[in-house]
Amino acid sequence: MKKRNLVILVFLCLLTGCMQKDLSLGNRGKETNAFQTYFAYETAIDTPDGFYYADDRGFLYYFDYAAEAETIVCNRPNCKHEDWSERTPKEERCSAYVGGTATGFENQGKLYLMESDYSEDNRRRIRIVESDLDRTNQREVSVLDCDSIFSYAVKDHMLYAVIQKGERVKNENGSWESGSSAKSSFCRIDLTDGAMDVLWEREGYSNVITILAACGNTLYLEYSYFEQPFDGTNYKEARQHAEIYAYSLEGSGKGGTSMPSGEIEEILTGFKKDQILGAAVVDGTMFVKTAPMDRSMNEKEETVCALKKISLSTEEETLLAETSGRFMLFQTYAVYTKDNEAGGFVYDFQTEKEIAVPDMKIQEFYPNYTAGEYIYGYLYHEAAGTSEKCFILRSDLMEGKDSFLLLHDADQNRSADAVR
Repeated sequence: MKKRNLVILVFLCLLTGCMQKDLSLGNRGKETNAFQTYFAYETAIDTPDGFYYADDRGFLYYFDYAAEAETIVCNRPNCKHEDWSERTPKEERCSAYVGGTATGFENQGKLYLMESDYSEDNRRRIRIVESDLDRTNQREVSVLDCDSIFSYAVKDHMLYAVIQKGERVKNENGSWESGSSAKSSFCRIDLTDGAMDVLWEREGYSNVITILAACGNTLYLEYSYFEQPFDGTNYKEARQHAEIYAYSLEGSGKGGTSMPSGEIEEILTGFKKDQILGAAVVDGTMFVKTAPMDRSMNEKEETVCALKKISLSTEEETLLAETSGRFMLFQTYAVYTKDNEAGGFVYDFQTEKEIAVPDMKIQEFYPNYTAGEYIYGYLYHEAAGTSEKCFILRSDLMEGKDSFLLLHDADQNRSADAVR
């Protein structure tokens, strides 16, 4: 296997004047003022010239596409790059430390991170922090009383985010634990002053609103909930439901009909038997990764996911592929394996054609995010039970090459359990 370790660059004037386009993480639209959508459980920020990610210690790094090199995002002289708490004096804090769960995006030449911490009464909260691209000149935009933000979109300096807040239940011994109910709020946050409007809100058993995809000025949302308490495995007993909605700013709703600006409308009302795990919209067609609503988490029962296309005007549904193996859906294509077939497959949403790549090294590579012309993910070593963060050119993966660019050594002992 061809593996190259990246060069660590000195962080000098990182990105000055390099990122003026309003294009950010993962899903880059053709229109610079169109919605840009995100779905992330970790720091993974795609920009026109490079990619931000956090190592296993929670320190922010930047990978430069042209140089194929990475550097830690800290400009403090003689910094030891150590983690810190709120008690650490500001002059001693490493600006690269963002923790293990920060998500974010780049917008109008600024970097925005949504950092998780705790309030004085030990409640989880999210701080939205604006900074220059090198993490200097930090400004707190807003502090949100919530547990997480992993689904969000950006347009015209407005952040559209799904804010999750779980129920807290007090035990007999006086301690607190998470309950089965949750509140999911679809909100609009002005990145200039932090002002927030709640656009849509739902509450129930393990309910989640997810921003699935965007097309022009329309966001496509999924609302998923259960009839009974859900423990993470009992899909059949808890009886899951999912509904699809469109949120539009300019009246481009279902079937091209007029929809008032800022209103939410349910669409795809006949699509009820499967849950959509990922989606992309191209030329009026929604390409989706789905899983059965009543799937089992029993290790002896494999979950078969499907790649389907759905016409947004007629709701006609077409099955394109099925697999119980690796499957990742991006904005313009999907990568997946097929049971009992070698290598991997690519489905191009523009041409609507499937391409077989018998030599694709997909069995050992977990693709997670698009990163310019690269794909960012984890290279899994089965014998050692470990994995490494890495990049690979999308063209190399599609041609069956194994020219992975390994990131710095801090991640080499990452447990394989974290990427399964």
